[in-house]
Amino acid sequence: MGGRNAITKSSNKQINRLKRQPPHKLLITMRKLLLVTLFAIAFLACTDKAGILRGRLDALDKEFSGADVTDKKKAEEFIVTAEQLAALIKEKDPDQYADLILKTAGLAKTIGEPQKAVELYTQLAEGMPDHPKAPTALFMLGFVYENDLGDLAKARSVYESFLQKYPDDPGFADDAKFSIEHLGVPSDTLAKMFEQMNKDSTRVGQ
Repeated sequence: MGGRNAITKSSNKQINRLKRQPPHKLLITMRKLLLVTLFAIAFLACTDKAGILRGRLDALDKEFSGADVTDKKKAEEFIVTAEQLAALIKEKDPDQYADLILKTAGLAKTIGEPQKAVELYTQLAEGMPDHPKAPTALFMLGFVYENDLGDLAKARSVYESFLQKYPDDPGFADDAKFSIEHLGVPSDTLAKMFEQMNKDSTRVGQ
């Protein structure tokens, strides 16, 4: 009872202080309190929503068996859910955002939605060009244009842009150069070229 009375007295004192303030100051104080309350509510709502979205993504992820995605509807649900989560975490956790965008873009490509893959890779490549995962997104953007959409002019433009931005990238700079040199060459022909190159390198090593 003593603790409750103390709290009540403290609250009453605060109310009395507010009452003693001039009307214009009281209005300003009330506005500040309202803004703080609204911010807290919005923050809690976003945090709760992000947790729900992560839970749904985890559940969908477990339902995908290996690399082959057979349930396109669930894959599409994953993409929609991932985009919602990405919008919530972009500023707070850019690393998780980048990983999520790359994973979702790859899934879109896998289920035959190259335009969605282009949209997602572009978001990361252009929206966060200095992030460590941006080179991956930009190279894959060119790869989708070349191999999924058959837009060789656009693919060349993206590969050239890649080499301008990331000329020394250890992961994809050589691949971008190779792709430009062999743009439009059928995949089976490239496979034979790689096979011959491997044979030649083996002979040199013997």
